[in-house]
Amino acid sequence: MRGVAQAWKAAEKVLRDHGVRRTPVNVERIAEKYAKVVRRPLEDDVSGALIPLGDNHWAILVNSLHHHNRQRFTIAHELAHLVLHGYKTPHADKHFRLRDARSSEGSVLEEIQANQFAAELLMPRAMIMKAVDRNSFQHAPADKSEEKQFEALVSKLAKDFRVSRQAMTLRLSSLVA
Repeated sequence: MRGVAQAWKAAEKVLRDHGVRRTPVNVERIAEKYAKVVRRPLEDDVSGALIPLGDNHWAILVNSLHHHNRQRFTIAHELAHLVLHGYKTPHADKHFRLRDARSSEGSVLEEIQANQFAAELLMPRAMIMKAVDRNSFQHAPADKSEEKQFEALVSKLAKDFRVSRQAMTLRLSSLVA
């Protein structure tokens, strides 16, 4: 999908431009170069929003009631909308998902791109592959023992990259698909 590749390349460029070489990626510091990050309690179904502050300045509003890892993903997701989509008006994301029934539809291409940008920004492909290699994991689990080993790897990587287990599982599956 062309739009997804565009999102990955944009995230890779942001990582390069900011000299990111290790995890966890300091997404807030990166985002602050583009917008003011503001944490506030919001309705539970609102993860974040982009708010114009005037003169081409923006605020990324983040739901402070959500888990810290979720907030990191929200910051990256909203940053994607700034970098990729050039919004001019406020934009709110109601409980976007990494993957759901709507994310496979072309009608939500901007949300797909924002999620892919966020995944690449927080879990850069090259860093994930190095971490997987370091942990000597080379294939999908074939039995219960390997399944436990894989679950331990997912937990370790999620902790190291400061993302949810769900996000890491999806990221790993997207890299081998």
